[in-house]
Amino acid sequence: MTAAPVQFGTGTTVKDFASYMEWLDVAEGAGFDLLTTGDSQSLWADPFVSLTVAARQTTRPRLGLTVSNPLTRHPAVVASSLVALQQLSAGRMVYGFSSGDSAVRNIGVRPASVADMDEFGRAVKGLCAGATVLYRGNELVLRWGRHPTPVWMAAEGPRTQHLAGQIADGVVLSNALDPEVLALARQHITEGAASVGRSIDDIEIWCMAAMCPASTEAEGIRKLRFLLAGTANHVYRFHTDGKALPEEYRERIAELQRRYDSTAHATPERAEANARLVDELGLVEFLARRSVIAGPVDRRIERIHECVAAGATNFILSQFVDDQLGCMREFADEIKPAFA
Repeated sequence: MTAAPVQFGTGTTVKDFASYMEWLDVAEGAGFDLLTTGDSQSLWADPFVSLTVAARQTTRPRLGLTVSNPLTRHPAVVASSLVALQQLSAGRMVYGFSSGDSAVRNIGVRPASVADMDEFGRAVKGLCAGATVLYRGNELVLRWGRHPTPVWMAAEGPRTQHLAGQIADGVVLSNALDPEVLALARQHITEGAASVGRSIDDIEIWCMAAMCPASTEAEGIRKLRFLLAGTANHVYRFHTDGKALPEEYRERIAELQRRYDSTAHATPERAEANARLVDELGLVEFLARRSVIAGPVDRRIERIHECVAAGATNFILSQFVDDQLGCMREFADEIKPAFA
């Protein structure tokens, strides 16, 4: 059997569109297969505006929203935007959603339930494909256009991973570079797919990974402590069951959640208190094993190979670094060729 090719995506959060257009040029030139942005209205620019720019600025990579939510977006509005973006991008869009994290926390709204996500995901997918759908008791239809669009879910727990196996075209895992975590997630997705006559082989699985160039792996991990805090707060925010979390870390994770500052989520310049939290609670090494690829080039290549050996084939490399353009150029020159 031929090994599956390794695919790489990357993403950024948009605050300045002149810089974003330069970022898009470099990202496409670096050979990334997928370019993404996030949906958190209080922290970054609107993702549908950003992806419109991306659709016009690029020609080759797929474009994705990783991820949105059912609470700040109505499915008819989402689907209408996606169909428009599919026209502008020549069919390169994918749409990811989950229950809602910083987008809803920063406006005082509770995250969506699994039932909410089920109804929402089916509605968006059906509307894009041209179907009439029932959503919260109302019939919805797009009367101006249609374009089938892959719908992805970000899923960290057994219930959302099971649902993703049932309804999603792709799954984004935020904390699954550890072999045990990845294997457990794949088990849940497989069971969900089998329950409706689907196969996991028909579902793309993408692992989020924070990449940080540094002279040593430890130095790179240290730079990303604020992101470790944010990822842990997100992944374990509802519960810790079925997520391969050892008992010794449960109370420490709970304490991190009690003290986490969501107003500085994924915002390096304001997140020092969150960074100190993972230090204080002794969580740095444990969390880094699940989400970070850091250090000199050789170590980052080795780390990716370790993840591939554990079953990962698709990586979304987040860029919480000072020099994003330089990081992408280095990736193109020194890392991507190792996985050609």
